[in-house]
Amino acid sequence: AHDRGERPGVLGPSRWTDLTKPTIAAVNGVAYAGGLEWACWTDLCIADEHATFGVTCRRWNIGLADGGTQRLPRIVGFRRAMDLIITGRVIDAAEAERIGLVNEVVGIGRCRERAVELAERIAALPQPALRTDKEAAVRGFGQPLAEGLRIEAECFNRSITDAQTVEGLRQFNERDHPDRRPDAAPETPGLARDAG
Repeated sequence: AHDRGERPGVLGPSRWTDLTKPTIAAVNGVAYAGGLEWACWTDLCIADEHATFGVTCRRWNIGLADGGTQRLPRIVGFRRAMDLIITGRVIDAAEAERIGLVNEVVGIGRCRERAVELAERIAALPQPALRTDKEAAVRGFGQPLAEGLRIEAECFNRSITDAQTVEGLRQFNERDHPDRRPDAAPETPGLARDAG
């Protein structure tokens, strides 16, 4: 059943590929072998500055079985993934961020707090388009552009009639959103808007 992909991975749900809810890893310490595969399973990864990552199972002749050989190359690129998979070397959080394995590095002991903060911010957003955009990105990744665009259109067309989308269009058209109100701080992180 494992060979056919009909059951969860060795360590758990790492073979789930149709989860629409965003997932976030918080790495405080080591993410080796299966732990690295868990981090790769998530959409976003926050790491404490002392965290380390590696395919350390290499030294015991144990292979990756929870998606590491498939997800790691998709996240960091083929050559970087092959370096980690073949050598089994350990990298620190700074290198993990530099190669794209980690989204953000925070001070020691802050990764869980930062991941929860990020999760709350994401959960406060309207979910239908967020989830169909995630689906389109996951399903379209590695496909020819034309197929990716077809998948995107399919997902968009499913979400555009959602009640939250209709309300979002109303807010946009009527400039009725905290990001547009001059007397309120923007809710969208990093949003630039005119000061006057």
